[in-house]
Amino acid sequence: MSDPAHPDRCQEQLMVPPAAEDVAVLGSDGEQLAALFAAALHGLALLRSSSASAAELEAAIEGSTGLLERLEAVRDASLRQPAAKYTSHADLAKAMHLESRATAQSRRRTLLRKPAGELERWATGSAG
Repeated sequence: MSDPAHPDRCQEQLMVPPAAEDVAVLGSDGEQLAALFAAALHGLALLRSSSASAAELEAAIEGSTGLLERLEAVRDASLRQPAAKYTSHADLAKAMHLESRATAQSRRRTLLRKPAGELERWATGSAG
């Protein structure tokens, strides 16, 4: 298709430009996330081309898992932040793509019962 607005239009480069302030705060963690995101995208491309070797699939699994773990940590650390306690359970359910506010309430309650893990501390910049 030659329509430039078409979502399947091929691009030579995919750009995800973070704000300069974000780059300064994230430092090498931003580069690490970008590398994991790139690995996940490469895995997706391999799956769609049906040309992946076992080693390539293993690398895609590893990159996707690392990215998912860090994204979950960002979500969980966000839920722990003091400002999040003022967010309604209905709004949390919407943000977490859940059908029920009770499910959001239960998930937050379960999270708050356990201490923050290493990746959550990484997300807040307090990992040692």
